[in-house]
Amino acid sequence: MAQERFIIVTGGDSRYYPLMRELVESIRTFPQGRHCPIGIIDAGLTEEQRGVLAAEGCLLATPGWEYDLSTMRTMGQDHVRAEIAKIFLPRHFPGFGSIIWIDADAWVQDWAAIDLLLQAAEMGRFGIVAQTGRFRPTEVTVRWLFHDLGRIRSILGKAARKTKLPAKVKQDLALRPNLNGGVFSARSDAPHWAVFQRRHAEVIHHCRLFSSVQLAFALGIFIDGMPVELLPEWCNYLGPWRYDPAGPKPWVEHYLPNRPVGIVHMAGADAMRRDPDVREQFLGTDGKLHWLTLRYPVWAKRLADGAPDLLAAAAAEGEAQPGQGGPGLQAVVD
Repeated sequence: MAQERFIIVTGGDSRYYPLMRELVESIRTFPQGRHCPIGIIDAGLTEEQRGVLAAEGCLLATPGWEYDLSTMRTMGQDHVRAEIAKIFLPRHFPGFGSIIWIDADAWVQDWAAIDLLLQAAEMGRFGIVAQTGRFRPTEVTVRWLFHDLGRIRSILGKAARKTKLPAKVKQDLALRPNLNGGVFSARSDAPHWAVFQRRHAEVIHHCRLFSSVQLAFALGIFIDGMPVELLPEWCNYLGPWRYDPAGPKPWVEHYLPNRPVGIVHMAGADAMRRDPDVREQFLGTDGKLHWLTLRYPVWAKRLADGAPDLLAAAAAEGEAQPGQGGPGLQAVVD
C-alpha cells in the first residue's frame, strides 16, 4: 500500500469537540484539504462525537498515558493525554510520510501555513514557531529581589525548575524562547521523535504534565541540537490580533505589512473558546475597534467566497458599544 504524503492531526476531549469540528471544517474548505487525511487523538470524546468525526472521514486513535503516573497526578486531566500523545504520533498514525499537528483551538485561514509546515518536515527538520519576535514585548521577565539581584522568569525556566536536569541546562533553557507546541511538523521517520520521547521520559515525573511536551521539544532542539526550521509567526499566530474589514481574509498580523494569518490559534481566549457568542474588541486596519469573535464559523462564508460581506459590514457601522473605544477610535459591531 502506497504511503500517503502527510496527515494533519489534532485532538482533545469532549469539551474541545466543537473546536475540533471547526478546525476540520476549515481544512476541508481548501481544495488541498478536501481529501486530506485528518487524524483525531481521542482523549475523552463521547461515542456520538467519535461517530460524527469518523463519518467525516477522520481517523481516530485513543492513547493511554504512556507512563506509570499516579492517580493523583492524572485525576481530572484525561485531556492531557492528547498533549502527551504529540510525541508519539507516528505510532498512532502510521503510513504517512509527514505529520502536521494543529491544536483543536486553532483553525486554518491560509493554506500557505500548511505548505510551509510540510516543506519544513520534508527537509528533515522540525517545523515549529518560537514565541519570540516583534509581537512579544519581552523575551523573559525578571522578578527583582534586591537591588540588581533578580530571578529570571520564563516559560521554559518555570517548566524546568523542579526537574532533575543539570543546573547548566536549566539556565540555558531559562533564556530560550518557548517553542509553541500548538502547531508543528516532522517526517514520520525523523529522528526527532525518539529524542523527544527520551527527553520527555526524563522530565515527565518532575514537572507539570501539560508543559512537559514543550519542555521535551526545547531540550531536543536547544540542548541536543536536532535540526529545526523556525517558521514565521503567522504559521501559528497567537496575537496580538488585527482585523482587516476589506480583505479576503479577516485576520492579519498586527503590524505592517499586515500579512494574513495562516493558522488562527485561540490559546488564552478561554471565554471565546467556551462560547462562540462571546465578542471582544479588535483593532481593524481601518483604525476602528470592532466587536468580533475569533471562532471559525462566523468567517466560513467570507473565506469561501474570497471577499468580505460589504453590506453586512456597512450595516454594522455605527453600532457602537456603550462606553467602548478610545480616543480617535470608533467601536463598531461586525
